[in-house]
Amino acid sequence: MATLETFLESIPVERRDEMQRVWQAVQASAPAGYLETIGPKFLTLTADGEWYVALANQKNYISIYLMPIYVFPELRTKLYAGGRTFKGGKSCINFKRADDLPLDTIGEIVAATEAEQYVATVRAIRGAPRPTQR
Repeated sequence: MATLETFLESIPVERRDEMQRVWQAVQASAPAGYLETIGPKFLTLTADGEWYVALANQKNYISIYLMPIYVFPELRTKLYAGGRTFKGGKSCINFKRADDLPLDTIGEIVAATEAEQYVATVRAIRGAPRPTQR
């Protein structure tokens, strides 16, 4: 079984402290009910099999996947308050250094949703009918 230490040993040394700082912020903020999983490519927090947060070492950067900002738009607004911009997609932020991230805000986003509420919301969204395209 993988541990955080073995995961960190598997990535380039110059990224270890960066990933550890970000993951510690996530761990410290996670409400009860989320399960930490350490795989070959990702560190994840899940609830009933649903990804909540993931951290991955990519080829040219590190990525944090914050699914709550995709599920709860008000949390996305909090992350981008003050006109802040990040490289990434709808729920991911690509970065090279932990200092590039607002770790306090990320901690607030991670802490914002209990596991049961998160799972219920994600599954309700998936079950909602999609709008018809014209």
